[in-house]
Formats: sequence, structure tokens, C-alpha cells
Amino acid sequence: MEDKCLIVILGATGDLTKKKLIPAIHNLVANKKIKDFAVVGVGRAHSNPKLILKKSKKYVEKLNKKTWSTLEKRMYYFQADFYDNIGFCKLEEFTKSIEKKHKLPGNRIFYLATLPSHFKAIADNLSRCGLTKEKIRRKQGFKKNWTKVVFEKPFGHDLKSAKKINKCIKKVFKEKQIYRIDHYLGKELIQNIAVARFTNTILEPLWNKKHIDHIQIILSEDVGIEERGAFYDKYGAIRDVMQNHMMQMLSLATMDTPKKLTGNYIRDKKVKILKSIKPSKIKEETIVGQYIGYTKEKVINKTSSTETFAATKMFIKSRRWKNVPFYFITGKKMKNKITSIYIQFKEAPCLLFSNVCNFKPNYMVIQIQPEEGFYIQLNAKIPGKPDITSVKMDFCHECTFGPGSPVAYENLLNDVIIGDQSTFVRTDEIEQQWKIIDKIKNSINSTIKNKKTKLHKYKIGTYPKEADKLIEKDGREWHLKVK
Repeated sequence: MEDKCLIVILGATGDLTKKKLIPAIHNLVANKKIKDFAVVGVGRAHSNPKLILKKSKKYVEKLNKKTWSTLEKRMYYFQADFYDNIGFCKLEEFTKSIEKKHKLPGNRIFYLATLPSHFKAIADNLSRCGLTKEKIRRKQGFKKNWTKVVFEKPFGHDLKSAKKINKCIKKVFKEKQIYRIDHYLGKELIQNIAVARFTNTILEPLWNKKHIDHIQIILSEDVGIEERGAFYDKYGAIRDVMQNHMMQMLSLATMDTPKKLTGNYIRDKKVKILKSIKPSKIKEETIVGQYIGYTKEKVINKTSSTETFAATKMFIKSRRWKNVPFYFITGKKMKNKITSIYIQFKEAPCLLFSNVCNFKPNYMVIQIQPEEGFYIQLNAKIPGKPDITSVKMDFCHECTFGPGSPVAYENLLNDVIIGDQSTFVRTDEIEQQWKIIDKIKNSINSTIKNKKTKLHKYKIGTYPKEADKLIEKDGREWHLKVK
């Protein structure tokens, strides 16, 4: 796949560009994954390339001076309103001049680092002004070229809005051109889930209802809403992270074996799992909470009932996972920052041991944050005693591969360039995820409104104790531990 391309960032003056996209492009250039390129930032505000780069510089972990100098020579800015058709037609002329200057072949990536409310207007204007038309560029002298468009999460607010967005962008782009970002899919350990499962024969034969007792999907944060108040109050914990990150973690951890670990083979299997997910008794087995002080945050209504914490239980209706419970827990202002998948295996029979039956079940943890790695708890005999104790075997990602592993956005942007869609979310995945979440969210909203469900208040550094009851009544406990 030709890697010479023009990267057009719409929303170039925003936080995502500053903190993630510019550092990712820097790293791709520094690691020689792209060589011939140019970047055009597009935004509504008055700005310039030097200012954008200056603000982003402190977010580049290992700054390469030569690479930064290259970026300064190949970064441009174009001011345009996303709803201004004339402005976008001028942008087309501008991009052609940049491509000519840097002898680029007409390959274009349009990265929409904007709110989803702008997606339709931007897509329409890109199309009307010929910015996305590969055939037009061929007539202009570009023999072979491609166009790709990247959409940032959130992709809608519910199923209805997600379908509306999908319908709009599919009028302009083909599915093979569309890359919907869930940045968790760019994390090394998330990408390692399928590899660990399907290339290690000691794991996959045990990956089923016969051997696994239950699975926990954990995404706890020790921070609050920070500067995302207006957005977060509209979405809440369930829509913000359970609908996307946590559903993707679950589908990768539970999908059946694909023919190949690429593109649509993986996405087909994930969709199959998503279609099989059934929330448990939502009213009885979903706990929502709000940290004390949330309604005093900037722009938050004092009477807001938005949840900053959620815990629930689901099942997957399939032969592999029949009757295996899946527990979800997520929240803001909890004790620790943890993102992990906890897999607990069934207990070994006690009949083998005449005197000792107090050993614990085996478990495996796939930890995405704070320290990437896998670890497994096994049982072993204590030397000189008949007692059994728990021991851990672990794989520390950074210890093995060093601290310089690519970060999520670097991985994802590279995948866009080379045309690998396996780490991006397809239309049917997004819509299926929203179907699941809408059932939960609508039920909870209704019962809170009718005062049949309580929005539990919790202190900073904790979570609602009712969430413990949710899992403890099944004889289990949360694994909210950092490796």
C-alpha cells in the first residue's frame, strides 16, 4: 500500500490534535513508517502551523529534533467553517497545491477530530467540492490514489443517532474507506488479546463454559470529568466507555476463532458475539452511582442524574459461553486507574487432596492500564508443608519489549495508512453495541425517573457498596487490583 499521503485534520486546533495526533505523526515519521507526506490542519479559529505545533510539542514523549524540523516544513493550516461549502472548495485548491509542492500522489486521509454533530456537514462538503473523489484526481494526473476518512468516537448518542450518522457518511464514502476510531483498539495489549488466545494452545482449549467460572471487564478511573463536563453530562459512564471500549474488550476476549487474524475476519466474529450478548435483569442487576461533588463541577446542572459509575451483569447466548456471567464495572473518581479483563477459572475438585482444600481458583488478568501485561495465578505446594499457596506467573510488556512501544494513536494512524481495518469498528458493530447499551440506559433512566432505581452517591476514592452486593450474591468478588 502506497504510504505517500496528505493528512487533513479537521478540528486541528482541538485537544485531540494537540495531545494525540501530532505526537502520533511525529512518531510515525521518526520511526520511518511514513516519509513523503504533508499535514493540513483545518479549523474554524484563527491559527497557524507554528502555533499548533508549539502547543503540541510538550506532548511528544521522545522528541526527535530532525523529525520536528520535518514536521515544521510539512505542516499547513487552512481556516474554514465546517458548514461553509465555499470554504471547502477553496480547501480543495489548497490541498492540490500542497500535493504538487511535495510531489504527493493524491492519497488523502481526512481525520475528523470533531464532535459527531459536525460529521454530516463535513462529509457533505468534502464530497461536494471533490476533495474525496478519486476519479477526479485521476483526471487531474494522479494515476492511482486512495481516499480514507477517520471518524472519532463517540459515534452517536444512541442507536438512532448512530444509524443516522452511518447513513449520511455512507452516501459519501464506501465502507472500505471508513475508519471509525476506538482508541482502545490501538493499545498494544488490546491487540494482543486475540494473539494470546489463538496462538497459545494452552489457553484456547480452556476458553469456554466448561473451564471458566466468570469474566470481569474493568475500567476504573481515579480522575473526574476534568474539562469534559458538557460532553460527559450528556453521555454518562454507560454511554461514554461501556458502549465502546468495554464492549470491544468483551468481544475480543470471547469471539470464536476467525479464519485469519485480519480485517473483516475479526470483525465478523466480534459482531456475532455482540449479537449474542444479553443484559441480565437490568433493574435488579445494574448499579449506578455518582461521585459526591459531581454536581458542583463546571457546567454541570445541580440536579443532574448522570451516572459517573456503573456496574452490571450480562450473558452471552452461545454454546461456548452458556450460563457464564460477565460482570462490568466502570467509574470516575475511584481508588485506582485500572483497565483489565479478569478471567476466573473454575475450582479444581477437592477430592484429590485429603487434608487441604483451601486453595484458590486459577485466574488470568489481561491488564491494559496502568502497566500493560498478562498474569496468571496458579497454586503450588509450600516447601516442607502440606499447605497450598497461590503463585503468580506474569508477562510485563514493557520489561520484555522496552518502554518505546507505539502508543494507541500511532498504531491506529499507521493502520489507516496501510489499509488495515481490523483495529477499527464497522457499522454493524457500532449499531449492535448501541442496541445493548440502549436497553440498559433506557431502563435505568426510566427507573431513576420513577424512583425505582437509586443513583447511589459515593465518596471520592471509593464506589457504591451496592456494586459489591451485585457480585457477592453470586459468590464472587470484584478484582479491582493493580498488578
